[in-house]
Amino acid sequence: MQPTPMTLPLRQEKGLLLALGMTTGVEFYVADGLNLILVDIAGAMGISLDQASWILTVYTGAMFIGIPLSGWMAAHFGPRRYLIGSLCLFGISTIGCMISMDFPVFLFWRFIQGIAGSALFTWWRGTIYTVLPKAKRGASMQKTSMRLSLSSACGLLVSGWVTEFLGWRLMFLPALVLAGAAVALLLRHYPDLPPSREERHQRPDWFGAAIAVVSIGALQVVLSRGDVDDWFASGLIRGLSAITAIGVVLFVAWQLSPRNDAPLLHLGVLRDRMSLSAGLLGVPTGMILAGCLFELPEFLRGVMQPDFSASQAGVFLAIYSLMTAFARSQSGKVHARIGQRNGLLLAMMLLVLSMLLINRLMTSGTPPLDYMPALALFAACQTLLLPGIGSGAMSRVSDERFLDAVTIYMTARQFGASLGISLLTVLIDHRLTLHSSRLYEALQTGRESTAAWLRQGGGLLLGHSGLSPERAVEGAIDLLSETGRRQVETLAYADGFLFMAAVGTLTVFLIPLMPPTPVKK
Repeated sequence: MQPTPMTLPLRQEKGLLLALGMTTGVEFYVADGLNLILVDIAGAMGISLDQASWILTVYTGAMFIGIPLSGWMAAHFGPRRYLIGSLCLFGISTIGCMISMDFPVFLFWRFIQGIAGSALFTWWRGTIYTVLPKAKRGASMQKTSMRLSLSSACGLLVSGWVTEFLGWRLMFLPALVLAGAAVALLLRHYPDLPPSREERHQRPDWFGAAIAVVSIGALQVVLSRGDVDDWFASGLIRGLSAITAIGVVLFVAWQLSPRNDAPLLHLGVLRDRMSLSAGLLGVPTGMILAGCLFELPEFLRGVMQPDFSASQAGVFLAIYSLMTAFARSQSGKVHARIGQRNGLLLAMMLLVLSMLLINRLMTSGTPPLDYMPALALFAACQTLLLPGIGSGAMSRVSDERFLDAVTIYMTARQFGASLGISLLTVLIDHRLTLHSSRLYEALQTGRESTAAWLRQGGGLLLGHSGLSPERAVEGAIDLLSETGRRQVETLAYADGFLFMAAVGTLTVFLIPLMPPTPVKK
């Protein structure tokens, strides 16, 4: 399917951009909202926070499967039908999540939601490049990106407030209202482009699609279950790893085979240095964005003292989204003046600085406002990073290979997102064990000071609460245990942000792969 640039009436063009912003805003609202209220769902369903993290893992895994297929689906059915159909399926799965009484059923609907969400996540960008003239693409991308950041801020405020005062299930209702409005706008303003007539879009590459689904599914299970099953000590993990490796080799070989006259993806676009570098940089980009936005809400809701409520955490994260919207309005000027490659280098420097600053500041009692400078740096990093890599994926690709370039880049980003969340979960779990053992050793070494602290704490409880001496001692022990838990978890989450700084540092060495671009004198 080739881009079909057209000059739309100004009113239709504005309506189309608004519809795209609302469509992707639905996905942003649900994704950000569930990140925010994971603690509440875990408590309501009687599961651990580690089990609740599967709500995110299943969704990212489903998107990882859906994105490689999205280009073919849009070309086969036509982008308008594909986007509206995916939005309707997303709405149905959202209702399924809202009414699910069992955790496995909830995860099933999250998987369906991830498949549908892959279209919403990718096709606002695909539509702009497919429908609008080249001269309007940059401004339209920037305008829609700013709207998405603003919608993310509004979504965090609304989802946090609704969860706290009305219950977590009702958090999904605003998404359904927004989805209905987006469908109405798409029906009215989205041009009805015909499906592609290319032979490879008329008949599916079933073999390639099957290999992709099996390989991605096996990899997702490895990433999710590896730590639980002791990685390669487990026969299951070894077997699934082998399936993943063989599947990747088979998929690449089949897509490049001359016998395959209708490949799912034209991997030949990676011969272009710009597209190859964008695909490679997409992996750490996905790790950085998904990892940081996964870790921060968990820390705010479960470790900070006092605990943030859903509405308080929503306000805190909404401020970050507003900073991102403002920074995004300036990102185009920065790239024009210093070039994409230098812009990416600056983004990585800002990322490393922000992650190190958060790591340095992180204690269970750090005032929330102290984190704002670090979040402002991360917002600036994000607004330089995404346009710089995303435009590189498509800047020099021919029209007939445009969908392939977008799909490969977004697949790489989603792989990075799945990898980032999985690695952070494993890292935090291991660091919790390490820091717990160190704390226990410190308490054992300093028995006298520990006993003195317990006597002092017990005395305070005895004098102010009217407890019996035995209950006062038990209360002091509980207080020490809770204080230790928060300290251990704080150290583990701080290590997570240090890990993201390391990812940013390593990414710097990939940036020279991207060729230099012209700069404005």
